[in-house]
Amino acid sequence: MNGSGNTIDDIRYRGYLAQLEKDQEAALKDKEDRHREHLARVIEESGKQLEQVKKDYEVRISSEAEALDQKLSQIRERNQNQAAAESSVGERQVANVRQQYAQKIEQEKQIGEEQINRLQAYYKKAAVDLQRQFDREQEKTVRKGKTT
Repeated sequence: MNGSGNTIDDIRYRGYLAQLEKDQEAALKDKEDRHREHLARVIEESGKQLEQVKKDYEVRISSEAEALDQKLSQIRERNQNQAAAESSVGERQVANVRQQYAQKIEQEKQIGEEQINRLQAYYKKAAVDLQRQFDREQEKTVRKGKTT
């Protein structure tokens, strides 16, 4: 197992990192999709509330209509604030998840690099030891050839 074992480990490690990154991207996309669906429901609900208020406005007398119009403005503002707040929370969560995944990937890369460095050092030392042993055996062979 010359350098090929190291290469195989490296390929496996890179494959593992690629799969980990794909999995994390899929999880992130799933969270983003759920966030978009939730925002769409909030917006749809806001639209439904708006339509109901409009129907009520047409039926009631003008003083009530003014009160409802004021209430509608409050509902709109509250829903917009709620949608903005939820969007902000969702964006922070997405950023946090991305950061966590990036840190995890970096940590895995460092661990892999450390393992590769240890293996390289081990094989380098083994090669030096084998060369020394080979040189000693050659010396013995040369000495035996001279003595006979």
